[in-house]
Amino acid sequence: MVAALRSVRLRRGLLGLLTLAALYGMTAQIASGRLPTTVYMAPHDIEGVELLPTYPSLAEEAVFLVRSGILQSSIAVSAGRVLAGLLLGSAVGITLGIGMGWAARLEYALEPWVVLLRFTPALALLPLYVLWFGLGEPSKVGLIATAVAIITLQGTHLGVRGIPHVYLDAAAAMAAPRLLVLRHVVLPAALPQILASVRISVALAWVTVVVAELIKPTMPSLGYLVALAGAYPRVPTIVVALAAMAALVLVSDGLMLGAYRWGTRWMRTQHG
Repeated sequence: MVAALRSVRLRRGLLGLLTLAALYGMTAQIASGRLPTTVYMAPHDIEGVELLPTYPSLAEEAVFLVRSGILQSSIAVSAGRVLAGLLLGSAVGITLGIGMGWAARLEYALEPWVVLLRFTPALALLPLYVLWFGLGEPSKVGLIATAVAIITLQGTHLGVRGIPHVYLDAAAAMAAPRLLVLRHVVLPAALPQILASVRISVALAWVTVVVAELIKPTMPSLGYLVALAGAYPRVPTIVVALAAMAALVLVSDGLMLGAYRWGTRWMRTQHG
């Protein structure tokens, strides 16, 4: 039953994606030759701009970016920053989330800061991180890690707080040490929420890397590729870079979904 439901969802998702791709292709073909090709970008006009590139134009641009190695190197650099920020942010967020859920005093002390950072956009932190960490990799990775840490902290905190009291009461009745309770009761029970928050953080990390790579932008990187293409402007380059980033988000989300299913397999065994 579960496998059939997943198959239906997959087919519907692919159908929706193909429908969207077909609609874009038809719209771009109809608009070809009808949309203006001159864009005003102070202090002068830029001619020959393709506002809605057709698929042949996108294919030509993708071939150029791949053959020149720009796309692959940009993906590698941005993926490395996302991975580093994800690992660092998850380590900090999960650790603090467990501490906040386990110790009320720590929760009271950190809650105002969590609320503050939760509603602070990454772009607003950009100048501060540049001043603190400079223009190198620490500020880029730190910005991603901050966004990830907030999400994983909240998910972990909710997971620990949502543990049924009967589990903790049973452990207390058997006089189990706190470390043993943490390892064998708290972490397994909170794991679904933790993995779900990490899954959300993966997508957020890919969004934040575009902002982070505006710190002393250098090639190669997907964020700078988009910014550079927007400055000229080169719409086909922007679309190809965004499509590559969307594909990376889908692959990352698929990996996290697999990790979630593996980490929560004991729940399905218990209920099935």
